[in-house]
Amino acid sequence: MPSAPSALLLTCDGQLVEIDLPTDTTEEGSDARGAVLRATLRCDRFDVVALTTQWDMWIDDEGLFNHPVNPYATALARRFGFVHQRYHGPVLLTGGADAEGYTLPLLRDQMVGLFITLSAP
Repeated sequence: MPSAPSALLLTCDGQLVEIDLPTDTTEEGSDARGAVLRATLRCDRFDVVALTTQWDMWIDDEGLFNHPVNPYATALARRFGFVHQRYHGPVLLTGGADAEGYTLPLLRDQMVGLFITLSAP
């Protein structure tokens, strides 16, 4: 049985794409995870928005200059109180961070919650 994806890519046109992020917490794993984030988000630098303790949203740090507005990511962030800016470009949704600051994969229940939250009016 294949493993569940560890993240969801939310595109500017509302598509959700399952992404497998490296979960290795070594320096090599962190480098590999960063490479996947840069490739997925089509950026050189990225940042994270901690939507909740359970969900993080990874963004292109220079998205304003490189990508169109992502209305779906903006609406999702606003649901959790991030109302002061619009988000640009594709975003990657993951689980929150653990006590050491490592990104956690999305669990099945978290994915279901994201699907419900994204489909709510």
